[in-house]
Amino acid sequence: MDEKDTVLLNELTKNSRISSAELGCILEISASEVESRIAALKEAGILRSCTAVVDYSALGDDSVMVVLSLKVTPEKGLGYDGIAEKISRFPEVDSICLMTGTYDFQVTIRGKTMTEVSRFVAEQIASIDGVKETMTQIIMRTYKMQGVPLLSKGHRDRQLITF
Repeated sequence: MDEKDTVLLNELTKNSRISSAELGCILEISASEVESRIAALKEAGILRSCTAVVDYSALGDDSVMVVLSLKVTPEKGLGYDGIAEKISRFPEVDSICLMTGTYDFQVTIRGKTMTEVSRFVAEQIASIDGVKETMTQIIMRTYKMQGVPLLSKGHRDRQLITF
């Protein structure tokens, strides 16, 4: 990986739909070389995905997102990786991170309702061998995601939260 690859990744992070031609202009290389570099970054496991940042609340989507903190006992021979692998298989799990501090994992989960999410945590996550404790926090509003602000300028309304 060189400086051009670093710039390429930064540009893709800002706008994953930027064309190879535009990237070529920025990097001062051909569009075909941009595509070759992107393919190489994917093959190396560096570039995992180019995704969209969606403001679901702007769509009127009332789904629930929570941050689940977990205390676990690492698996013999696998450490934390075995538990992380089990948890990451669930489609409800948006992200899972190993953390320092009081809890071992931070898991972001999305569900249609709070009942659905709480059932998922109780029946699927808490029942995994090695999970000792869970703490669930509801995400009430997202202001910025993946570096993208989600509030429009001048928008200062307080969001009504009902339970």
